Amino acid sequence: MPVSIIICAKNEALNLSKNLLSVLKQDYNQFEVLIVDDNSIDSTSEVVQEFQKQFANLRLTKSKAESSNSKRNALKQGVLDSKYDLLLLTDADCRPASKEWISSMVNQLSESKTCVLGYSPYNLHYSFLNLIIQFETLQTAGLYLTQAIKNKAYMSVGRNVMYSKDLFLKSENFDNEKQLTSGDDDLLIQNIEDKSQITVCLKPESFVLSQAKISWIAWWKQKLRHYSTAVHYNTKSQLFLGTYHFSQLVFWISFLILAFSQYSETVLMILFVALIVKSLSIISYARVLKVSKHVLLLWPILEACLLILQLSLGIQGKFQKQKTWQ
Repeated sequence: MPVSIIICAKNEALNLSKNLLSVLKQDYNQFEVLIVDDNSIDSTSEVVQEFQKQFANLRLTKSKAESSNSKRNALKQGVLDSKYDLLLLTDADCRPASKEWISSMVNQLSESKTCVLGYSPYNLHYSFLNLIIQFETLQTAGLYLTQAIKNKAYMSVGRNVMYSKDLFLKSENFDNEKQLTSGDDDLLIQNIEDKSQITVCLKPESFVLSQAKISWIAWWKQKLRHYSTAVHYNTKSQLFLGTYHFSQLVFWISFLILAFSQYSETVLMILFVALIVKSLSIISYARVLKVSKHVLLLWPILEACLLILQLSLGIQGKFQKQKTWQ
């Protein structure tokens, strides 16, 4: 099946120069790579044009809409301009983990499965911020991939997801989401009525690596943008995520309160058992998703710290509107 890979790019000259070659050199029979230049003011188009001299399957189109705070216009234009009926989405700052990325995703399709959710980990660097990012990525993937397997998909990552063009166009609601700076990937999954059409791909060859933020400020802004989408999830998805995060909060607060009580020995025993159970669960996900051992060793600290950060992000997100998708 021929595939159209769509990459929306806004001022991504540097990232495209580093990552586009790995997309173009996929070991797949018939595919195109379509770059949608979303009103870039750098040399994004020039970089693509240089690559076009070597690759006939690379196409460039420029956004017909005025610059906006969302990439929805650019993405929809890319979908409409694509040659083929099978779409594979990624970002300019991403690179496939192997030359079998396309084929691994396509192999999960069937007559009843027309959407494939992939996994997109971040590159590993040895800093506390990166460990937080690695753990959050593992946590998020464990939730959304497991729910998708249960036919209860609620989100995807736009860095690695495949749709049929028909399913995409039937499910997108971009005209009513123009005020949002993020969530084009999540809300499209939310809009798919029959979740049994969605499957997942967990083969390491299908992973797409992304560049992690290296400063706390840049990461914080990225998370504020991402978390602003959750309030637009359906009630079931919000309840599921709310229950999950609330249970984490209760667990750690209860431990802190009871650890200094007269029942501290009992509490420590309960905590030890809970940590063992959670560790086994995390290890099982980590083996499939190829997560660093450093993350596994430090996961209690990372989970507690991430919970505090998520609460802070949630509070700030209530009062601060995000301005752009980049």
